[in-house]
Amino acid sequence: MSDYGFLQDLARDCTNLSHDAEERGVKGRQPPGVVLNRAQKNIVARAKSERQVYIRYMSPGIQRHKVNKTLWASSRSRLVWTVEIVVPEIGAGLNKWIETGFHDVCRVGDLWTRLLQSTRGTRRADADGIDEAQPRKRARNDPVRIQLTSDDGVEHPFSSAIPLELLQTLKSDFGQTPLEDLVWLIRVQDTPANKPTFCKVNPSEPLYTQLRYQTVLEFPTIYVYKQAPTEIGGHVVTIEEPHVASTEIKVDTKSELPITEEVSEGEPITEEVCEGEPMAEEVCAGEPTAEETCEGEPTAEEACASEPTEPPPA
Repeated sequence: MSDYGFLQDLARDCTNLSHDAEERGVKGRQPPGVVLNRAQKNIVARAKSERQVYIRYMSPGIQRHKVNKTLWASSRSRLVWTVEIVVPEIGAGLNKWIETGFHDVCRVGDLWTRLLQSTRGTRRADADGIDEAQPRKRARNDPVRIQLTSDDGVEHPFSSAIPLELLQTLKSDFGQTPLEDLVWLIRVQDTPANKPTFCKVNPSEPLYTQLRYQTVLEFPTIYVYKQAPTEIGGHVVTIEEPHVASTEIKVDTKSELPITEEVSEGEPITEEVCEGEPMAEEVCAGEPTAEETCEGEPTAEEACASEPTEPPPA
């Protein structure tokens, strides 16, 4: 009896997983064996419906899953991301860091610029002329506090978790490079390993506009280059243009078919349809009017004149 109950539970779990995968579609399908809790299901559903981005969770034992703190802020209707920034041109050492609490209405370009403009990681002299590179040991682990601007122009405080050593390297290697001269990329998922494909990211736009129609593993990873890579691991790199939202299309609720201006231009308008048909005035022109009809008939006076008069009585 216990074996039968175990098999029943296993079959029920497999059925629930298959139904859940069918509801999400191909892009929203989770890896086999990954069961989402209620909060994760809400994040996946909101990200897909509100932001058109597909989040794919990994197994709980993987480190990327452990560090993921992405959530959906229902009070502000936005995603609060965990974001990974990778700078491959620095080398194989410390070349990446992970930020948490990054609102998707903010811009990664602001994060990059504000970090390079911060006073952390720079050598400064006090009033006595003593050079203080690191006044205290625990300063290495302190967050870098900056301000980020959202898409509505409001400044929000943000605490960056970038390591001090990496921040110093970025200031020395990228401090003089304008933001628009850098190449920002995000990896396109579900592509062969021997065909690495990336999509361009505009750092001057809110993050949610750059993640539309993308699939991310747990959270987005953004790569920053001075020059666009041509190959990775001996494989040619393909770089796609960012996904731009198409022109808004009106939909007829009755026929559920898109109505565009091109369709309306190709069809004759109401006046053109009526040109081939006789108008009311043209129809009446071919028929005799009331006056023309009465012209062939004698009037009342003519009728009376033509009738013989009776002689007066004697």
